[in-house]
Amino acid sequence: MKIMMKKNRYVFKVLIILIGSSLTSFTYALDAKVAEYQAADAELRSAYMQLKEKLNTQDKGKLKESQRRWQAFRNGDCGYGSVDKFDCLVARTKERTQQLNER
Repeated sequence: MKIMMKKNRYVFKVLIILIGSSLTSFTYALDAKVAEYQAADAELRSAYMQLKEKLNTQDKGKLKESQRRWQAFRNGDCGYGSVDKFDCLVARTKERTQQLNER
């Protein structure tokens, strides 16, 4: 019986270590995705500001409204189904950055 209890404790300890390791890996992967999104968002803000500086007052208002609508689209598009939210946010943000840079 003592051998069985020692085995159970050993198995329990191994499970705890494996679970902790898995959570650490998951957290690291999530942190990396968040960092990638933050970098893409910074590039988008830079592209937006550069374009905004080139526009007249009326077109600045149109750009602001366009950006607001695009953000609503992006958030809705990336917020459902089995889509990885951060992968989607990064992809849509990079697409928008390219659109703004082309203008």
